Amino acid sequence: MRSTKLLALALLGTTFAGCTSAATKPVDPAPSAIAPKHRVVVTTDPELDDSNSLLRYLLYSTDFRTEGLVYASSQFHWKGDGTGRKFSVPNREYFKFGQKLCPCESWRWKPGERFIDDAVDVYERVYPNLRVHDASYPTPAALRSKIRWGNVEFDGDISKDTPGSDLIRDLLLDDSTEPVYLLAWGGASTIARALKSIQDRHASAADWPALRAKVSRKAILSLSGDQDDTYANYIKP
Repeated sequence: MRSTKLLALALLGTTFAGCTSAATKPVDPAPSAIAPKHRVVVTTDPELDDSNSLLRYLLYSTDFRTEGLVYASSQFHWKGDGTGRKFSVPNREYFKFGQKLCPCESWRWKPGERFIDDAVDVYERVYPNLRVHDASYPTPAALRSKIRWGNVEFDGDISKDTPGSDLIRDLLLDDSTEPVYLLAWGGASTIARALKSIQDRHASAADWPALRAKVSRKAILSLSGDQDDTYANYIKP
């Protein structure tokens, strides 16, 4: 028992000695390497849970380098092309339970939709307070400069380039070796179009195998399901 008490007293004395030493002679901690922030592109449709996720992402935007905030479609939300063209895909929700709601010009996409811009507007309102806690929060202007419209006209449509797919394409082709984390909270059609654009432009070049390997290494896909079949029909094969 006595030896146990002496050991406890010795440890306690060492603790207090350490506190005294630290108080009288501060020791600077060893510098540690700061890990680079991951490059992230968010593609999202206007589903309510995605809008909530976007607000949460912006609150954590100090942890990432936001390279893109991209409007995207899915089987649940698509904008239409504004020409009156009607569209449908078999076995989607508008045909389930005896419904025959489509072909239709748009599906669950309200006119004037701007949910990403709205989220950045909300971020701007609280930005001064966020900076009190962490000065590295990106400015609202910096975030707005990353907003793009992707392939939103129809479910799973990768027939043409869009500002959003161009952004992703250029990130995957740039000189950086860092990965680009491509988040598809809705469908992956904008990401698929970026990959298809790279393939269409470069597949016949002599350096295509090396370029394809580079893009495959850089593109880190995080999909919330395959909400428009573009992963199964184009990306995965």
